[in-house]
Amino acid sequence: MEAALRESEQRFRSAFHQAAVGIAHVEINGRWLLVNQRLCDIVGYTLEELQLITFQDITHPDDLEADLKYVDEILADRIQTYSMEKRFFRKDNSIVWVNLTVALMREFSTEPKYFISVIEDISDRKHSQEQIKASLLEKEVLLKEIYHRVKNNLQVISSLLNLQSGYIKDKDDLVIFQQSQQRIASIALIHEKLYQSQDLARINFREYTQDLVVSLLTAYEVNEDAIAVKINIDEDILLSLDTAIPCSLIIHELVSNSLKYAFPTGRKGSIYIELYLSDGNNFILKVSDDGVGLPSDFDLKKIASLGLQLVDALTYQLAGTIDIKGENGVECRLIFPFIQI
Repeated sequence: MEAALRESEQRFRSAFHQAAVGIAHVEINGRWLLVNQRLCDIVGYTLEELQLITFQDITHPDDLEADLKYVDEILADRIQTYSMEKRFFRKDNSIVWVNLTVALMREFSTEPKYFISVIEDISDRKHSQEQIKASLLEKEVLLKEIYHRVKNNLQVISSLLNLQSGYIKDKDDLVIFQQSQQRIASIALIHEKLYQSQDLARINFREYTQDLVVSLLTAYEVNEDAIAVKINIDEDILLSLDTAIPCSLIIHELVSNSLKYAFPTGRKGSIYIELYLSDGNNFILKVSDDGVGLPSDFDLKKIASLGLQLVDALTYQLAGTIDIKGENGVECRLIFPFIQI
């Protein structure tokens, strides 16, 4: 039995000292009792030097409070073990990141005896994470700058169209220029929202639609007391750029049509914009008004209007379907698939 005990102790010592991670026995007050060579390599101290100090002495002050809270929890027997990432000061005063796992050994009387700590050097991983964060930050700044410049360039194009329209005498041509200018402004608004957003891949479509409606009401010089625009879009609906641009142009065209044709001779009314996710994992976009409606022979495929042809083309781009009813006012219902990004 003595030989078996000696052999078992030898195996333990061999495993303890040759382990690829740092292992230590630590007193309740934080003094190092026993450490293996790997831990000495991690912190840069010898065994004799470590036994003269506590783990508190070499723990980074920003990590010490969290570490001591865990110590109190484990001593109070509220937890059995704990793990955390923390920083140690090496002997040369450089910092090493470690993953620390701690368990408590108790006497048979349940009195605390000492801690067993396993310490893994994760500095390389931490440095890689910092490099990735820095790289992502650079890309985020670059992407924001791209959105900003695209918005500025679109605004320049819109301004050029506005200047050119001053030389146009034909009223129909002037309307075409103004409508093109408004469409470009709608796209520029999306890039502005993305530039201001914390999420550079998606846009809060409710907020965008509200700004788009304000822009359209101003462009058409609409009295808001005469025509009310009501928006029902959930705050958490976020659309990618590929989806937001077609949707914005569709809303632009449909709302513009309502403002131009639905309420003649000072007639009052309302325009409704709704976007929601259905149970079938499709988006449903509705734009409707309570105006004069459409002719009984209305056919989207045969219509000559550039705006409605654009709506039809954008619906195809979204892989969706559109249904337009015009008995009591106009209701346009667009269904297109939700694409997770």
